[in-house]
Amino acid sequence: MLLLHGGGRTRGDWDVFAGLLSESGFRPVTMDLRGHGESGEAPWSWKEALADVAAVVDEVGLHRPVIVGHSLGGMVAALWADEHPECPLAVNLDGHGNPTHPGQFFGLDEAAAARACQEMTSFLGEMGQGLSESFLQVMREIDVLDLFSAYRAARCPLLVVSGDGTAFAGMFPEHLASAWEAYCAWLHHALKAAVRESPSVREASLPTGHDPHLEDPEALLRLLVGHLSRHNQAEWSG
Repeated sequence: MLLLHGGGRTRGDWDVFAGLLSESGFRPVTMDLRGHGESGEAPWSWKEALADVAAVVDEVGLHRPVIVGHSLGGMVAALWADEHPECPLAVNLDGHGNPTHPGQFFGLDEAAAARACQEMTSFLGEMGQGLSESFLQVMREIDVLDLFSAYRAARCPLLVVSGDGTAFAGMFPEHLASAWEAYCAWLHHALKAAVRESPSVREASLPTGHDPHLEDPEALLRLLVGHLSRHNQAEWSG
């Protein structure tokens, strides 16, 4: 099982979870994504990030590894699912991107959605002040990624796990609270649609915040083992 960390984090995020995997008979491998941890600075692109993952898989000698990514790493895992039908399971752990498009605010009329999008984009831009140019490049790549198209293109089992979105509510000013709620509603609706439209995609939730692997690693392990067991049973039956 290859574990990919989130943006601005390092492979050390997985230390506790990797220990649980080892105790459960898995072989966990962690890596620092480009521009993170002990990996060198490099321009970010999804293509190059996937090539880095493939290089680690080859170098370490992993055979059909499960790919589990958190946040930014979860998006990489979802894109891996598009290119690797042999993968037994790819997991996107709460990597949903940013609410920066008017169509991402469920239940608001066109004018209200446009206003929510403008205000949310402005707030996120203010939060980005002081970040390195390399990390801002990552954020720009996230904003242009059509993640739900990637879900529908998955060629191996893909599990999208969401934490409790309300855990993020406190980071937004009061005037953006309704916009965030509308985004969470859109996300729930869009995930349900992706599951209906693609036989490869499944969704699940955990009662944690953005970091299920840190907040409740035991629950995450049970979730992944359960999905792997169901996949193996279906593959055997097939």
